Amino acid sequence: MQDSLYQCVEFGTSQQTAGTIIFVCPFHTSIQRAHFAIRRLRREGYRVVAYQTTSAVFMDADPAILPELIFQVREDIRARIAKLKSQDVTDFGFFGSSLGSFILYNCIGHEIPELRWGVFNTGGNIARGLWRIPAVKQRHVARGWSLPRLEEAWAELQWPDFGRLDGRRFVFVSSQRDKLAPLSEISPYLEPMRRVGAEVGVHEVPAIGHITTVIMGLWKGPQLVRMVRPTTCAVT
Repeated sequence: MQDSLYQCVEFGTSQQTAGTIIFVCPFHTSIQRAHFAIRRLRREGYRVVAYQTTSAVFMDADPAILPELIFQVREDIRARIAKLKSQDVTDFGFFGSSLGSFILYNCIGHEIPELRWGVFNTGGNIARGLWRIPAVKQRHVARGWSLPRLEEAWAELQWPDFGRLDGRRFVFVSSQRDKLAPLSEISPYLEPMRRVGAEVGVHEVPAIGHITTVIMGLWKGPQLVRMVRPTTCAVT
């Protein structure tokens, strides 16, 4: 397993009052490729802390990589938030896409309490989504993995203990035409968040598949952030 499973770039701003967005790219997507979306958020005045992750998380067909990746990214987010808080920055949210959405799903609540609002740009069952990618499924089958075993291996990640989410506001972006993470499969993952106090919505976008769903969500980034970021924190 690689020592570091991610890379991070900070796109700063001189405004202490600017909202900070923890931005995690989709699987197999570099920060450079997602820069159009980062640029749109920065034009709105946000500070963006962007992460890209190793493709080995799925392509190596080793389920132990995903929890380690989440752990590494989460620890780095904590450290960067602590540094920004020491500079009197107080407003933190997130924007995660596809795999990035799932990583951030495991960062909210008691894990990183400062993340009080955010966008899950697609979401659902991570194991089933992986299993719907033929090349990735083939690699896992070749190493003796089945979908039930994979779901069992990632059960704690799929159903994390959030603690309380009072005052948190989130939105899931989805499409009925997304074959990897369809809108029809999101509901079971919303209720656990709502039960512990979060306000969670769903925003459907026009798309023809998973990739176009993600791209539409990225393009609409500023609009989606406005849906969940408290108006008292509005960028000035």
